Amino acid sequence: MLIEKNTVSAENQMKNSSEVSYLGQPTAKKKILVVGNSITRHGPLKDIGWERDWGMAASSPEKDYVHLLFSTLKENGQDIFMRIRQASHWERNYRKVNVLESYQEDRDFQADVVVFRLGENILKEDKPFFKEALEKFIEFIAPKTSKIIFTTCFWENEIIDESIQAYAKERNAVCVDCCFSKDEKNMAIGQFEHAGVAMHPSDKGMEEIAKAIFSKIK
Repeated sequence: MLIEKNTVSAENQMKNSSEVSYLGQPTAKKKILVVGNSITRHGPLKDIGWERDWGMAASSPEKDYVHLLFSTLKENGQDIFMRIRQASHWERNYRKVNVLESYQEDRDFQADVVVFRLGENILKEDKPFFKEALEKFIEFIAPKTSKIIFTTCFWENEIIDESIQAYAKERNAVCVDCCFSKDEKNMAIGQFEHAGVAMHPSDKGMEEIAKAIFSKIK
């Protein structure tokens, strides 16, 4: 399924909600920073029929991949504090000079592990600029983090995925294949009137993403 069919705008995804949320307690032994877009979290936006505030289009917060990843880690004995950073703003503004200033608090979080789950909103014509911008972004938010987990796009997007995979290889980091939209059961088709919302991961798709990332974190 091609990424162009996702018609959920990258703009105003968190218009009615905070771009940052947390799971767990600050006193936990390990800190994980998850950086993502609407698949990670999308605030309520009545115009597209999405009036929830979690990973689009999971049926409940507990069913989105972030919550599933958190609960699975906890079940496996991990004591973690998770910062969830909705960064669709970066996807469409990363070429602006001062964009990194918006992510100072993510840098200050000093995560032990960073999960980079972005890319779907990058314009294909921006490929020549994306890899360098990605490098600057990661070096800014995770200057001392040795473990970074990248993922490919949920929808087929070879142009952007190539850049993510190449940078992950340069860093000797993991890049998880998360292109699960090839199976329509992994999308919420028929569950939402807005086609773009329905293209997002179903509960099953969210579970697949969580399992893929967990396999590299554990």
